[in-house]
Parts: sequence; structure tokens; C-alpha cells
Amino acid sequence: MVLRVRILNAQGCSESRDTLASLFATDLGYLPFRRKSEISREGVIRLTVPDEPVILHAKLPVPGYGFLWIVADNCGAGYGKDMDMDFAAEAARSRAYEVEQVIAGGDFTASAKCLSMLNDAESLLKQGENADTLKRTECNITALAAALWAGDLAAVERAKTRIAAGKKRDRFLFGCAGFNYPYENLPGVRDLFDGVFNFATLPFYLSRVEWERGKPDYAPLDALQDMFEKAGITTKGHPLWWAHTAGMPPWTRDLHWEDGSIKREIDRVITDRVKRYQGRIRLYDIINEAHDWCNGWMMSQSQLAEMTKACADAVHNQDGGCKAVVNTCFMFGENAADPRVQWGVINERNMTPYSYLEKVEELGTQYEAIGMQLYCPNRDMLAIDKLYDRFKVFNKPYHITELGVPSCERDVPPNTTEGDLYCLRYMYKGLWHEMGWSERLQADWLEDFYTLSYARPEVEALTWWSLHDGQSYVPAAGLVHEDGTPKESIFRLKELEKSWGFSR
Repeated sequence: MVLRVRILNAQGCSESRDTLASLFATDLGYLPFRRKSEISREGVIRLTVPDEPVILHAKLPVPGYGFLWIVADNCGAGYGKDMDMDFAAEAARSRAYEVEQVIAGGDFTASAKCLSMLNDAESLLKQGENADTLKRTECNITALAAALWAGDLAAVERAKTRIAAGKKRDRFLFGCAGFNYPYENLPGVRDLFDGVFNFATLPFYLSRVEWERGKPDYAPLDALQDMFEKAGITTKGHPLWWAHTAGMPPWTRDLHWEDGSIKREIDRVITDRVKRYQGRIRLYDIINEAHDWCNGWMMSQSQLAEMTKACADAVHNQDGGCKAVVNTCFMFGENAADPRVQWGVINERNMTPYSYLEKVEELGTQYEAIGMQLYCPNRDMLAIDKLYDRFKVFNKPYHITELGVPSCERDVPPNTTEGDLYCLRYMYKGLWHEMGWSERLQADWLEDFYTLSYARPEVEALTWWSLHDGQSYVPAAGLVHEDGTPKESIFRLKELEKSWGFSR
């Protein structure tokens, strides 16, 4: 099946070639197909897809809203035949329909602003139907911006209504990476941490803990654990196993799944860690990014799932009371369409977190939570809410293990690896609501995202990465500047927690 797609800007011209090249298709379950497209000199994308209904995704600038991944899904039915289409019009129509469905659910009352934005989108689409080409494309892109705004408002307003109608979630974990605690050279920063977070992630990377095989150095972890216990802050170990070269000390390079050496080291390493902190640390990210993205041992997809089960088994065999979190990234799977991995095999159809968890589940793996990384997800709030819906099939709580958006525009640091350049300059590069990030916009995004997530009973933990700009993975995504000066976002988070009945 071939789809011929135009992605036009408000002036009636084709978007940039990078934008056109971003277009890819997924099945109705949002699992990407490898991108197979040709772009004509006139800017028409000829996208070849399987003979089944598909959803289209493209990353494009939307004046009045931002620069992010946009979805066109034919109002949930997908596109199932050869056709020509205007992507912006289809995306606006699809999003407007979804907003209508959210409002029709009847569990909240949409605000006048939300309804106005939705009406604008629908009116503009109708105006464009009988207009000339230039006017039609202007109407379509403006309708798309209005529909995206309406979706954000509907999702967050529904979340606020649910929070107001529910009870305080006493066990909810407001977390942060705790690697640099207690910030001895930054007066006041420890107090900011202690005043906002009840949950901290500790660095269990094999390359940090056990550079020489059989000679683990637990002193840094012991010190962190002692301090967090005194502060009354729950801790989590991250990660117990990670097939990324940054986490693999030299002695791991000669391990193989086929000869059992990887499995033996998993058993030894994880048993040792869990035993040492038994009764003190009850949560672990047992494995990190093993859905083809980080596959330093060049394993098959079945072997990656088996390795995940081995990690879970090792944790529970040592301490049946521990909660095992299977940590994943790129939750929407865009990298599988490229196709792109950090280290490992490029398959015809690389796994996404969803398809990876399906394989993990097929093995009968015992794990207690799905770890989701949502750095600058570059999707609107309604799309994130729908993501939460899709993963409900696994009947597991969600821990948002790593997240953050920037407070200003800042490029990646020198000597960044090729894989991280892909993450930071492409996957995590986007805009939301405005044409540039600021401290206020970071706080706005945090407020909407935390509200959306706290309202979902599936979400048990939210971990910002990190408190301090000097340690944030996404540049300038900390809640305090490098000199320790707090940003608006940390005060916004504190006020959110107070409004939900939390106080530290």
C-alpha cells in the first residue's frame, strides 16, 4: 500500500526536507514499521506501508503550538488504502475527534477555553474545504494548533477533576536522581531537595560499582543510603544491569549469552547488590533499555527478553519483598522507524517498549512495575495520556523513572557520543506551547505533566532527572541552576504537592 502525503506550512509550501523525512507509520497499536519513503522534488512523500490500517506520525513545527510529533489516525480507524492526503488537515481532524471523545466521556466539564479551541479547529477545517490552496493550508495548520491546545486543556482539566474527586495518594513517590546529594558546595540545595522529594534514585551502574570483577566498591552507595535514610527519603537502585558500553566495565566485554556467562554474572552481581541492601532498598530498576536500544552483547530479541527475566529472577530469589522495575525509553518507539539503536542489532522491526514487554510477559517474568523514561517526549498532553492507556494491558503500575524538559535553549556538551547526539539533538529536541523554552515554560510543562500523571492510578512514581543543571541529562533541565539558584519549576512542584496534601 502506498500513501502519498503532503506536509504543507501555512504559506502553502512544503515543509523542510527533514520534516518530510520524519514521516513514518505504525499499526493501530502504535508499533512502528521501518520507514520506507521517497520524497519527490515537489515535496510529495511516497510512503510504502503494509496492507493494513496504519497511523501516521511526523515531527513538524506548528505555529501557535510548538515543534513536536503529530499524529494522523483517521479518527482512530487508520488509513487502509492507497490515497493522497494533506497531513496537517488529517492530523487536525484526528485530534479534534479525540478531544470530542474525551469531552463526551462526561467525567469532567470542559472549560470555555477548551471548547473555544475545539470549535476553532472544527470551524477552520470547514473553512478550508472550499478555499483556494493557500487559504486551505493556512486554515489546516491553524486548525491543528487549536486542536492540540484543546487536547492539552481537555487532558489536564480531566486530570484535575479526577484529583479533586479522589483521595490523597499517601504512597505516591515524588522522586529525583540523588547521585550528587547532599550538594555540599551548593548552600541551600539539600534543603530544596528534602523539601520537595520523598524518593531518590541511587547509581548502581556496574561500571561505577564494580570496575574490577569481584571487587565492588560500595562506599559511595553506602554513604548516600545512610544520608537518605536519615532524611526519611525512600531510595531505589538504578540500574542493576545495563547492556550499554557506558555501564559495562572491561571485564563484561567477553561475556556471552550462549555460554551462560551473562546469566552467571547477572546472578552474582544482582544477588550481591540486593543482599547488601536487603531491608533497606526495596525498589530496583533491574534492567535498563533492553528493547534493542542498548544491546552491547548483540543478542537476539528473544535473548534480551530472557536476560530481563534472569534479572527479575535474581532479585526475587534473594529478596522476595523487592519490587522489580523494568526500565524502558523512547516510549512512542520513533527510533524503531529510523531504524536506530544505541548499541546492538538492527532488526527489520526493532522492539519498542510495548513489544519488548510483550516478550517479557510471554516468559512469565515476575516484575512489579514498568519504568518509563519521558525526557522531552515531544508529544502533546493528550498523546501522553493515551500512552498511559495503551500500557494498561500489562496490568502493572508505572514508574516514570527519568524525565525532564529544559528551562532554556542549550546545546549538548562537547564530546557527546553519537548515540546521545541522536537522543538530545533529535529525539528530545522540541518545543511546546511557545517558540523557545524558559523557566516559566518549564514550570508550566512540569505542572501539566505532574497533574496528568498524578491523576492516573497506574502512575506510582515520578522522577525528575536531575535537580541540578550540572547533572541533568537534557541540557538545562535541572530544577536549580549550576550555581544552586532555584528555578520557578521547583517552587511550582512544591505548591502542587501542597495542593494535593503533601508536606515535607
